[in-house]
Amino acid sequence: MASKPNSLVSPLHFSYDRLNGFHIQDRHQAYKRCDPEELHALLIYDEEAAKYTKKGKLRKNPPRHTDPTHHFYSAQLTHYGLPSSTSKQAAKAALLEAYKSEEGLIVPPHILQCEATLRAQHRAKEAKLLEEEEERWRKQCEQEEKQRVKRKRQEDDLVAEIEEAAACKKKQKTDVKPLDIYKLAGSYIIVAPKVSEGWDCEGPLQLKLAPSSTAKHLWGTFNFGVFEGKMRSQSLDTPTKTNRTIRFYWRGRETGEGESTFGPENIAKFKFLPSGSFKGWMYWDSAGKFDIKGKLAEGEDGVGGLEGGVEEWKKGYWALNEANYDRECASRWGGWGGDSDDDEEEENSDTERELEEEGVGREGGEDLDSVREFWGGIEVGFS
Repeated sequence: MASKPNSLVSPLHFSYDRLNGFHIQDRHQAYKRCDPEELHALLIYDEEAAKYTKKGKLRKNPPRHTDPTHHFYSAQLTHYGLPSSTSKQAAKAALLEAYKSEEGLIVPPHILQCEATLRAQHRAKEAKLLEEEEERWRKQCEQEEKQRVKRKRQEDDLVAEIEEAAACKKKQKTDVKPLDIYKLAGSYIIVAPKVSEGWDCEGPLQLKLAPSSTAKHLWGTFNFGVFEGKMRSQSLDTPTKTNRTIRFYWRGRETGEGESTFGPENIAKFKFLPSGSFKGWMYWDSAGKFDIKGKLAEGEDGVGGLEGGVEEWKKGYWALNEANYDRECASRWGGWGGDSDDDEEEENSDTERELEEEGVGREGGEDLDSVREFWGGIEVGFS
């Protein structure tokens, strides 16, 4: 005689989620309702008989079988509305008895109703979460669009101001004073539409410049959202009234993957205007050659607190080199490339490293004086 259905089973016994559907949660394990035929196959499984074929021959590789736990069979009793049992064997016996009964293993109406209710509640909850997520996304898009419009308006105003300053400079060439690199030091507001719009950068692009202790070079640090780095000017031995253009080399990293970039193609060329602004271009392999403009932030002109940062900028610049790049690549793939080469500064290192970077120097048998003479003949600006 089959066991009587357990009418005391309530929705509290069950759960419903996207991964498992309708199930019973027991000891961090979710037990779904097993199909009657699949459950019957488990209940009557004969491990000894499984060792032989239908023709009675011993199998060379009999199938492996692991009988489910007591928790599994107890969960099936609950799924089919049957009374619980205290042992695994008793649970299996109760299920087998119900399967062989006239009604068979059937799910009582009140449990089917419980499943339908939980399913509907789950779908309503997911629909509400989706609606809330869409609303958050809509507000985020609106906010980003407002920020984009505001940034574009600010960039347009800055570009117009710089272009106006450049036009005034052309009209007053006779009044232009020689370039004073100390007055170029400070924090700059940067406009580079190809970068800020192409990569949807958040916040303003940043650049700081300061001269070295000998005023032979102008050093900088920048953060353009998608990439950041340090820059170093060519020798500034011969500033003139007519040529206010400075060529920079830069080394940096992508802010996403952190991959470094360096080499002679990383160049920037800035033409500084008497108004405390500059216009020019910069080359980055991911964007190609792009226009860039900048203006000293109010109250940020002069060396101020930037002078102490130049030494750190130098170390950061020289540390971005081929040896460290190889080490980072090895580390990225789970290997070890050795200790980092910090490439510490030495006396006259700015000049000597500049010569090495440009491929001019001791390999051709030139002495340092002749090389310095070579660089002294190069204009600060270039085409």
